[in-house]
Amino acid sequence: MNHPDYVSENEYLQAVLEYIKDSLPALAAQKEELDARVSYALKHMNIDNPEQFNEWTVNLSLLDGQKTKVAQMQFALGKPYFARVDFKQNNIETHYIGKMTLLDDLKMLITDWRAPVSSLYYEGRIGQSSYDCPDGTITGEITLKRQYQINGGKLEGFTDIDITANDDFLQAALGASKDRRLGDIVATIQAEQNKIIRAPLYQPLLVQGAAGSGKTTIALHRIAYLLYTYEDRLKASQVMIMAPSRFFLSYISDVLPDLGVNQVVQTTFAEYVAECLEWDKWEVAPSLAALSEAINKGVYNTPRMKAAHLKSGLAFQQVIERYCKYIEEKCIPTTDFAIDEYSLFPHDEIRKMFLETYSYLPINKRKGEIEKYLRSALKRQLPQIIEGIEDKYARRVAECKAAFPEESPQRQPMIKEIFNERNALIKRIQNKSKTVRKQYTRVFQLKSVPEYYNLLFTTPGLLEELCCGIFTPEECKLLISERKKAKKVLEPEDLPPLIWMQKRLFGIESDIKHVVVDEAQDLSVFQFIALKAALPKASFSILGDLHQGILAHKGITNWAQLDPIYNATPLLLEQSYRTTIEIMNTANSVIKHLYPEGRTPDVPLAIPVIRHGDPVETHIATNRKSLVDAICKEISAAREAGFRSIAIIGKTFAECEALQKSLLALGHALPIITEQEAPYEGGILILPVYLAKGLEFDVVIATDAAQYTQETLDVKLLYIAITRALHRLVIYSSRADGLLL
Repeated sequence: MNHPDYVSENEYLQAVLEYIKDSLPALAAQKEELDARVSYALKHMNIDNPEQFNEWTVNLSLLDGQKTKVAQMQFALGKPYFARVDFKQNNIETHYIGKMTLLDDLKMLITDWRAPVSSLYYEGRIGQSSYDCPDGTITGEITLKRQYQINGGKLEGFTDIDITANDDFLQAALGASKDRRLGDIVATIQAEQNKIIRAPLYQPLLVQGAAGSGKTTIALHRIAYLLYTYEDRLKASQVMIMAPSRFFLSYISDVLPDLGVNQVVQTTFAEYVAECLEWDKWEVAPSLAALSEAINKGVYNTPRMKAAHLKSGLAFQQVIERYCKYIEEKCIPTTDFAIDEYSLFPHDEIRKMFLETYSYLPINKRKGEIEKYLRSALKRQLPQIIEGIEDKYARRVAECKAAFPEESPQRQPMIKEIFNERNALIKRIQNKSKTVRKQYTRVFQLKSVPEYYNLLFTTPGLLEELCCGIFTPEECKLLISERKKAKKVLEPEDLPPLIWMQKRLFGIESDIKHVVVDEAQDLSVFQFIALKAALPKASFSILGDLHQGILAHKGITNWAQLDPIYNATPLLLEQSYRTTIEIMNTANSVIKHLYPEGRTPDVPLAIPVIRHGDPVETHIATNRKSLVDAICKEISAAREAGFRSIAIIGKTFAECEALQKSLLALGHALPIITEQEAPYEGGILILPVYLAKGLEFDVVIATDAAQYTQETLDVKLLYIAITRALHRLVIYSSRADGLLL
């Protein structure tokens, strides 16, 4: 308040707020008018009138844009901008940076955080600097960088800074209590995060990010940036986020709307496959079903997991491609296209067309192209065949006349019989010509992809034949046995083969131009191959952390596995912003168990920001009663401290259920999160560790760390549990010698 610029800054803020208040009524009126037009058109539209339909779609698009603009302006009444950069070229340009662009005639009141010049705030330092824009590189001097604390339209303070990392502004943001949703980070984006957010659209992007490095948030901000920067080439409906579960999608659901982005496709891999295949007869097992079963039973190398491993790599993709070629061969007719003995189109030419000329098309679409040739051949050759028949029988009539004198009683009956035979043959040929093409092309008829996939495992000897040289007979038996157990329930690893087959047999239509894959370490190589095949025109942003790869039995174990698909060098995010130094040091001490002494980690360990907090507490709770009593006390203490989100993380689902029952008896009715969960309600909850990835909570209470062993999976699971905590971590163990710390 004592800063010499406070008065001028406050005057500027009030001027911006007045402009927004004056503009809002007109914007709201325009929105209402568009809304009325859209509603009226929908009620009175003639769907056969393309002009009416086009007008409706245009107005609908305008309405969406107007809704976003009104929402942004209403939000801006509370906090119109968060930073300022003064940049000197010939003159000093002042840019107030916020979540939107705001112009008063030709004067820029607020500069969008996604604009090229805003990079000066995120990456530049006081002094000589530059930024890239469509006109090239702009060089000059940063003379001022300032961050604002504005709440409810009031200027509470501001700070002049040099860089954005590790300052009071960032500390305040990281130290805030966490509510039920992931929030945006536009005011605190760090330089290394900014580079990833602003990477070119058509450049494959692969990010290895430590726990708490902001991978998910960066991915969402990248979407907002791409839609802003490439607005003439990219629509929100052409961007797809692929997340691990609906629960995860609900957790991140507020970020994009807060950034002014709507209509982005948000899906899971299973949902995407179901949409592509348009099926409703098959059930898909939860994506973590095999893992949770193994963890709950304490047996990690189950036949189900072994089968999943076999189905998830390049080897099984080769088997499925062989199967597609097998189906392709079965679609080729083995005879000429003919009517009776009259060949209209040779078999070898049809085969060549099917396998070579139209090999770029899905199998079912080749049928249509070949049918054109058959239709043309029939149209062209039928008159010739009939003419040939008529010539043939004319010769027979002539021969009959030459053999028998006119007065012979045999002559006329014989000629009549020849004509009858000719007419019958022509009629038969003409009748057959109406159905011959349809009958001949029946062989092209395809079954559904799930039917074909089922036949792969149920047709005696078929899988063994296709797996020759790829899998052993024992591995084939395992695949068949596990598929038979599942019956009509598909495992998650059955989905990439289905997508691959759908693409090869029927094709997949899509206008998706960019795909963001989060928690990518848990996708298999086959999943990535299938996605790339299904969406050949799309660019990809892929983000994950190998240290959190709990599906290593089928997921990515090294980013080099994606080189043949994307040819992208992983970008590293080592800095962790989520947790305190105390919590991250504990997490790193756990993850180091993956690496024997002297071995260099496969990916860098997380580096915490300079944010200290409470020491990590470890307690021994030798029985259920002492554990539950301790958890109740911790919940009360966390609530009193003002923390809003608390997670009780157990290793197994059975443990979570037992805790829920015991806590309920003491008056705490807490929900257990399952993989089927859709909405994320926040507050206090219980969840098994394998469902905690990607989430974060003010307080984490990890139960019975003694259950975690030196097994690679256990190490990663405990690491995940620890790194969910933002401010406070309490670990309980049933034994003093079992704590993996």
